[in-house]
Amino acid sequence: MTHPGISSLALIGWMVFLCSGAAAAEEPGVSTAAPAAVREVDPQRLAVLCPDQFDQSFPVSGPAQTTWRICWHEVAGNQGLTNPNGLVIGPVYFRKSPTAPFVSILWDLRVSDYFVPYHAGSPRYYDLSGFNFQLTTVTANDCPASVGGALLSSHVCKEVHDRGLMWKDSSGVRRGQELVLWGSIDADNYRYIQEYTFRDDGTIIGRMGATGQNLPGDELQPHAHNAIWRINFGLGDGGKNNVTHLQHSENPGDPSGKASDSETLIIKAQGLNWDIRKHDGLAVSNPSVKNARGDLSEYQLLPLVMGGGLTQHTEPFTQNDFWVTPYKSGQFAARQLPSYVAGGPNVANTDIVLWYKGSLHHHPRDEDGVYSASHKWVGTADVMWTGFELVPHNFLDCSPFYLPCP
Repeated sequence: MTHPGISSLALIGWMVFLCSGAAAAEEPGVSTAAPAAVREVDPQRLAVLCPDQFDQSFPVSGPAQTTWRICWHEVAGNQGLTNPNGLVIGPVYFRKSPTAPFVSILWDLRVSDYFVPYHAGSPRYYDLSGFNFQLTTVTANDCPASVGGALLSSHVCKEVHDRGLMWKDSSGVRRGQELVLWGSIDADNYRYIQEYTFRDDGTIIGRMGATGQNLPGDELQPHAHNAIWRINFGLGDGGKNNVTHLQHSENPGDPSGKASDSETLIIKAQGLNWDIRKHDGLAVSNPSVKNARGDLSEYQLLPLVMGGGLTQHTEPFTQNDFWVTPYKSGQFAARQLPSYVAGGPNVANTDIVLWYKGSLHHHPRDEDGVYSASHKWVGTADVMWTGFELVPHNFLDCSPFYLPCP
């Protein structure tokens, strides 16, 4: 079986896995072979199956320390529930040192839907699964070479640039670098920026930017923009991934000042909420992927919350901020998440899909625009951002950018 929504690219990661000599399985990520931490990527094979793929090494100049190998493609159709439109990332591989093999990180990363409910109770828009909005044109004005920009297509911009401080201590300072891929969904009066960042230290960042004109005819009505991302992991052998729930606990009434952190294995598919006090996150691991120090490697899904909160609405799929489901063909619709977890299917040691809902609360302001003398709205709301990070934890043996790294 294939992962639907990727068309001819559906089995890129899996076929790369096959060309390494491992046995075939029933579907991607469900291998009957013994687990292996690393399978080398065949770049020629990947290039044939995924023409829109490239490598990006860091630092940009000088000897490479880390390298990303990234496949991407665009979806532009009318199957919003089973193949949402937009910029799709994956498969993605990362090499943590010049002599290390590439390790698989992700199969498929995309926005499942944008859900926009207005405070009056109506309208309530599903911008991808309902309207099938598509990527709009980007030009050199959007993606200037002066900031490291280059157009990969008429809809996708690639930027490589400085990302600010990586570290600073008494011995010195280092600035980091990052690669950014982005496109923009044309949602009638709105534009949604779909942005994916790949940093030199192995971090991946997904963000939604919301900008454009307020709702025509009702420009002053408050509303929320919810982006729901679907993240199909493939860490190492994609069929052997586990998910744990990360939480921090601390009682401010305890005079000892003690705190604790917990990591609870998730066995059954379910939804979970983010707690502003508990630093909730999800960690994905593979029992056969460890670093040179023998520590279990993880990628941790951590929210980047705008405005201090994540909204919930009457629709059941919005009432959890995280969801964990097993991969199943055709399951791409955020609004159907409650049915995906019904019955509690197993999510231990299997092909994992994480879902995360990021929210923006938009209370219109004078800066968004103004009515002209003829009562025509003039103005554009500046970009508001929300998103998440996928942060490596015990994946690298130490920081390759703080030398010497033994």
